[in-house]
Amino acid sequence: MIRNHRVLLTAVAAVTLVSACDTVTSSGGGSPIGVGGIAARAKGTGFTTAPQIAFYRVSSANFVSAAGVRDTCFDAAYSASATTGSITAAALSAGSAVLLTIGNRTDTLVRIAGGLDPTYRSSLTAGIPYTPGDSMVITIPGDRNGFPASTFRGKTAEAFTIADIQPPASGQPINATWTPSSDANSAMFITLRYVAGTTATTFNRQVACSFVDDGSGLISASVASAWSAATTRDFTAQRVRTILAQVEVPLSYLNVVSTFDRPTPVSP
Repeated sequence: MIRNHRVLLTAVAAVTLVSACDTVTSSGGGSPIGVGGIAARAKGTGFTTAPQIAFYRVSSANFVSAAGVRDTCFDAAYSASATTGSITAAALSAGSAVLLTIGNRTDTLVRIAGGLDPTYRSSLTAGIPYTPGDSMVITIPGDRNGFPASTFRGKTAEAFTIADIQPPASGQPINATWTPSSDANSAMFITLRYVAGTTATTFNRQVACSFVDDGSGLISASVASAWSAATTRDFTAQRVRTILAQVEVPLSYLNVVSTFDRPTPVSP
C-alpha cells in the first residue's frame, strides 16, 4: 500500500474521523476502512500512476485530508527511511476487484490470488497512463463480511510548476510561489531538507511546510535560517488531493490520497 510519510507527518490539520494516531490498529471489532494512494510518475512527456487501495477493520486510524490545511512551517528531524508505524488491523475483502476510472479510462485493481496482502493494485507493471488533474471514480463491489459496496468520486492532484527556492538575503523570509490549484480542495506541502552538523553526510533536518494551495507561501526567516546557512540543501514540493468519505451502513470510511511531486518520480 502506498503510504507517503511526508504527507502523513506534515498534514497536521488533517481531519481525523476515528482517532489521532499514526497507525491503523485493532483490538477487536471496529469499523471497515479503505486507505490508499494515487501518485504521479513521469513517463516521457506524460505521466502514469500505480494506484493501490487496502481495506481493514480498525478500532483506530489516522486519516489525511487536504481540507483544513493552514499555512504553517516548522523545523524538525528528517530521515529518508522514516515510517508512520505498523498496521496491526485485520485485512478485509472489498469484493473480487475494485474498479478505478480516471478520466475516460477504467482499470481493474485486484488482490494477489491466495496471498495475505490486503492491497488491491493494477497488474500493469508500467502503471496506468493518465493526466494529473483528471477526475476519478472508485467503484467497490463490496463484501458482506468486509468493506461495503460503494462508489466514491474525486479528482487527482494536478501537475504544477514551482519557482526555484534559494536562500534569501539575511533576515528575510522565503516567498515560495507555484502554479495555484483550480479550487480550494487541495493543499501544498514543501519540504526544505538540509544537512546539519559537522559529521553528518546525509539529510538529517527539514523545514516542513503546509500551505493553502493558492500559489504562494511565506517561510519565516527564523524557521528557514538553518536551511539557508547549510552547505548541502534542497527542496521538494507536493500537491495533495484527498477523498475522505463515509459509508453509513455499515459505518465505514475511505481515505485515498492523490499526489503530484516535484521532482516527479520516474515511471518504469
